Amino acid sequence: MNEVKHVEVAIKVPVIDSLSDDELSEIAHMRDGRWSAQTKALLEQFETTKLDLNSGWASTWTGWCCPCCQREKPRIARVSSSGILLCRLEYHHDHILDLAKRIYREHNPRNEDREINIQVSRAKDALMPFIERFERTLICIDCNLAEGRAKLELGTEMEGDFTFTPSEIATFITVAPNRVHEVDVEKARLAWLAAKDDFADRIDFTRRMAQRIASGRHRREVAPGQRVHRQTHDRDVIYRLFARAMPSSYSHQLGMRIEMRSISNDGAGRSQRPKRQPKVQPPTDAEFAGVDATQRETKAWALADSDWLCPCCARPKREICRKSKRGLWTARIHRVVEYLPEDDEESLVRRRIDAAGQTIIGSYRQVLICHDCRNIVAELQRRQAGFGENSLTLNDLRELVGSAIPHSQHGIDFRRAIDMAIANAPLIEAIEDYWNHRSRAIEAFADVKRTTEIMSWSWSKARDCIGYELAKTNGWELDDGDAHANWLLKEAQRIFDFEETIS
Repeated sequence: MNEVKHVEVAIKVPVIDSLSDDELSEIAHMRDGRWSAQTKALLEQFETTKLDLNSGWASTWTGWCCPCCQREKPRIARVSSSGILLCRLEYHHDHILDLAKRIYREHNPRNEDREINIQVSRAKDALMPFIERFERTLICIDCNLAEGRAKLELGTEMEGDFTFTPSEIATFITVAPNRVHEVDVEKARLAWLAAKDDFADRIDFTRRMAQRIASGRHRREVAPGQRVHRQTHDRDVIYRLFARAMPSSYSHQLGMRIEMRSISNDGAGRSQRPKRQPKVQPPTDAEFAGVDATQRETKAWALADSDWLCPCCARPKREICRKSKRGLWTARIHRVVEYLPEDDEESLVRRRIDAAGQTIIGSYRQVLICHDCRNIVAELQRRQAGFGENSLTLNDLRELVGSAIPHSQHGIDFRRAIDMAIANAPLIEAIEDYWNHRSRAIEAFADVKRTTEIMSWSWSKARDCIGYELAKTNGWELDDGDAHANWLLKEAQRIFDFEETIS
């Protein structure tokens, strides 16, 4: 009989941040990033040093081709009006699933029986592939924009939760290298009409199945214990040896560090401002004092100190004062929300389990902006249905305003604003995902707290119930379910602490 000998593994883990671009290219040869030879060549070709390259672009190889427009990366990259090279790919998913999940939740609310909750969740996951018209697909930013423009043009003619498939998008776009697509609205209308009955049929199917599951049909008993392991793969053995050889402090986040090294966001907060136009007549000291006295009673004005500048147009309190149509000086400051990207490595990995897109929101902050900048969003919503409070970011407002004129309303190119709002569709999805994540975390916290009170259990024992449910619902090992439960509860506490500071 052969003896099984102890295997010594000598591993030298690369420090990603210290690698040269060429060395990183060797390690991450099936990825792309600001370090790749192709990206550098594109920057030189378009004569710019500014780069906006997202994780979708970074996650694919240099020869990737868009399934809609059939362009490869060198023909997709283009320069924005601000001189930034845009290298962006976006996940395109079927919004019929959002509607289907809402319908499903209405018929199958969560209850106290965890085994039923597991069965209902599994039934939902099994049902969704039968409802969606296409799988989540990575497409170029211009195809994603074209789909948004088509839906905007058709407006109320089509269902709000309808999404064009990648093959349907291809039928109504006119493609050119390194340019935004032109959209044929009539062809888009024909694509919608061709899919309309199928869309309605899938929604009807969703309602019928949600009712059947709610009535106790399609139950499937949950197997106790851990998942049965199948054939062992070489990569599993190698990873175990690797993990054993690493110091306990090693975080196992090489992939995340490569992504952070790959992406670039030079576009944030930058704009090419036009020359400043002549000032109008400012208010006198007495007139400004009158405005200040009146507005001091509002919370936002009081929160803005004497050194405050609008973060979008860079004007102080005095310069945002302007005359109304009745000839009276007026000014207001508004509180708006700015959403911030997630920067915790563990949260990024775990949030992507449920996230619809690549952008992951970790938190938000309240920002004080002037009435003229706030009015840009209000006017956008008035001019075009379908946009919301978050359709334009603070960076977008800076770009649109350019060099602001004191004591005057901003002159805005609203066609450009609409294009920006359409391009922000992934951000809107990320914001919705953030609030869904918040609900999941707080729901888990409430479940544990309720269980400790009803069953007189310890916190850790009640937590184990949440871990078990997560593991069985998602087909994980029980230890993985416990780890996810711990993270989810930690997120709930972080959210509670954060929201207490801003209340």
